[in-house]
Amino acid sequence: MNSRERCLRSIKHEPTDRVPLILRIRPEPLQELKKALRIEDTEKLYRYLGIDVRGTGIRLRGGYEVKGAKFGERGWIIEEGEGYQIEQTIFGYRLIFHRPHTYTFSYIYHPLQHMELDEYIWPEVDESSITEAERARKKYEDYCLYSGLCSMWETAWKITGFNQMMKWLFTRPRYVEYILDRLHKIRMEQAKILCEIGVDVICTGEDVGMQHNMMISPAMWRKYLKPRYREIAQLCHKHGVYFLFHSDGWIEPIIPDLIEIGVDILNPVQPECMDPAVIHEKYGDKLCFDGTISIQQTIPFGTVHDVVNEVKERLRTIGTTGLILGPSHAIQARVPIRNILALYEAAKKYSKLIAKWKLS
Repeated sequence: MNSRERCLRSIKHEPTDRVPLILRIRPEPLQELKKALRIEDTEKLYRYLGIDVRGTGIRLRGGYEVKGAKFGERGWIIEEGEGYQIEQTIFGYRLIFHRPHTYTFSYIYHPLQHMELDEYIWPEVDESSITEAERARKKYEDYCLYSGLCSMWETAWKITGFNQMMKWLFTRPRYVEYILDRLHKIRMEQAKILCEIGVDVICTGEDVGMQHNMMISPAMWRKYLKPRYREIAQLCHKHGVYFLFHSDGWIEPIIPDLIEIGVDILNPVQPECMDPAVIHEKYGDKLCFDGTISIQQTIPFGTVHDVVNEVKERLRTIGTTGLILGPSHAIQARVPIRNILALYEAAKKYSKLIAKWKLS
């Protein structure tokens, strides 16, 4: 099987020759990994590790982009000094990054706290990026091509402020609905283009879970967010594209809703918050899982033995199909390189043995 066949069969719960693999990693450990393996090219590194997924997307333009400014981690750098860097995103909210740890940041400015809604400038799809996505589909024809959309819920509260948004869910529902509708319109435009290009999986990242609870109640999630996710799922399925829903944290109350609206893949099934074995037992016949390997505990703080055991546990309780195995989020800086390598070496070794045994 090539990588694309392997992933698509796993999503459909059909037998595979091994478990499909995905890598999510920050730039710092990625560079360390390349250095350790003496591989300069990222694509060659992916092939060495056996990564089956590649990515593409459709950019946005307009909004609050800062012409002529250097682009940083999440936006354009508008101010920097000793120990900090402030960036402005295309949606106008700002973040402060704390040096030297550029991956540590806080939100410090929310545009809708400083202007009326009718003054706000919404970004739009950048049609010039369509050609790049089309090239990615051709370049990675043998790989499963994922593509993300701009977030809806997360962007909504970032442009209003989290506390403000939580109040307005109750006190200004029409205001909230308008914001969500405008963001949903952008997402649907992105999704339509990507489906027509022929990507394999459309991904939406919408954190609504915390470590042991949900950020908003299931009732509020169903009122404000569920109908819009349903529309994306319907669009995907109309074009034969799979729909991946991402939320960190504990979201078990809404998993039946996700299945109902047509979610095909659930990411990341964060093991500190939800036991992947339990979630698989309940919903594994209806969902493919993506991720599941702990980046909070096992990969950064465990031994190689711990990493291998967690991989074995996933393969034992979920199997080599209905799973795209990888870290539950981006691998962070200062993670032991040996643990990253152990994850992928163990996944390939043991899943091939399991798959061979099942086919024999």
